[in-house]
Formats: sequence, structure tokens, C-alpha cells
Amino acid sequence: MRVDMDRLRENVTDTAQLLSSDDSAGHVRPRVTTRLIENVHARSDFVQYDREFSFECDESAGRAGAGEHPSPLRYFLSGLAFCQQVWYAKGAALVGCELEDLVIHVLTYMDMRGEHHVGEAPANPQWIIIEAEVTSAATEATVLAMVDEANSRCPVYALIAKAIPIYERIVLNGTAIRDTVPDGIA
Repeated sequence: MRVDMDRLRENVTDTAQLLSSDDSAGHVRPRVTTRLIENVHARSDFVQYDREFSFECDESAGRAGAGEHPSPLRYFLSGLAFCQQVWYAKGAALVGCELEDLVIHVLTYMDMRGEHHVGEAPANPQWIIIEAEVTSAATEATVLAMVDEANSRCPVYALIAKAIPIYERIVLNGTAIRDTVPDGIA
């Protein structure tokens, strides 16, 4: 794994300088367009970085799909994990945390009764757990500073944290150094 610490640190500081000096900078309006293909199989198309991108979702056969593509919930969880990866890397550069490896697992719990209007269960996931496996020679304090930078800057994390609890288990070189996951939920 390669992280260009100087490039990432300069990117964050240069972007912050631009945003603080130009009120017209930094306003983004991401957009995607989806089309239903068949039953619950859909495709998302969008342009980003002057390139066209496309990906598809589906559900399992038991949920009226064919199971040929990931479900929307997996994309949602991946979006959070990707955003965390980006901000862990930039956070590492900001606090001087050399990374040898970084693996992020994201899991949630949802009672399908909610989306099917059976009983009183809510339709949304009830919580998120982020488990980060960090391999690094950095101190625990430095790794946790990187994590805190990421959590304070990742827009997807910030949005989800307003809706449901996010718990985390941070593992450094095989040892948990932060664990906010309540007993019995994972």
C-alpha cells in the first residue's frame, strides 16, 4: 500500500486555503441518474472527472431480484467505507501516521419488517459499526488522531451520524485500541 503523505497533506491544506479565500469555491452538486432495468435491477449513470461511470444494483431472488449485482444497502455501506478510506489516508498525512495497511469493515443491522410494514420496526438500519484494522509503527495516540481527523471530515460519516449511532472498533497491529461497540450488538 502506498500513501503519498506530502501530496495528501498539501491537497488538504491547499484546498482549505482556497475555500477560506474564495467564497465561490467548493460548492459541489453531485448527481446520479438511475433507471429501472427489470423488476428490482437498476443502473446508475453519471459523469465525474469528465468520464462516464455506470454501476448496477439488484436484490436476491428472495427479494424479487436475480442476485446479479450488489444490493443498494451494500453500495451505501461501501460509500461510507470509501469515504472513511479517503479521510483516513488524508488524516494520516495530516497527523504524520505512516500506514502499512488499512482495512475497513462496515456492518449494520436492519430488521426487514420495517421496510415491509410488519409491526413497529423502523425501515432504516439501526446502527453502523466501523472496524478499522490499521497496520502501522505509529503510536496509539497518532492512530487515534488519524481516526478522529477522518471522522470529523468525512461527509458521509457526518450525515449518517446525524441519523443513527456509529460505533467503532479501531485495531492497531492486531490489538483493539478503541472499542465503542456495545456488548451484544455485533
